[in-house]
Amino acid sequence: MKNIFLISLLAAALALSGCDQVSNTDTSAPKVLAQKLSRDAFTKLVMGKPDTVVVEKFGQPYLNNNYAGQFGILWTYKDITFDPASGKPDQFATVVFENGVVAKVVFK
Repeated sequence: MKNIFLISLLAAALALSGCDQVSNTDTSAPKVLAQKLSRDAFTKLVMGKPDTVVVEKFGQPYLNNNYAGQFGILWTYKDITFDPASGKPDQFATVVFENGVVAKVVFK
């Protein structure tokens, strides 16, 4: 039973990875996704990308520090990802920009 759930979850994640999940075209507000993305799918979409690409795909972040502090520039998106291991939604997905591109993603 557990294997069937994991296979179904993986199949759904793979199917979604080829789709444009963004339904809102206004980049001034956070985008509304048709479905939450897995952590891996979100990471693949943002890793190594500049802020313009991230805004194009997901809109403005829920929170941002908008300055280069000791941790780089941090943008936080709310309620757009889930943990595939537990199936539970993440409250936040935070992207860390270093040298103008996403260098790290942290989920909570």
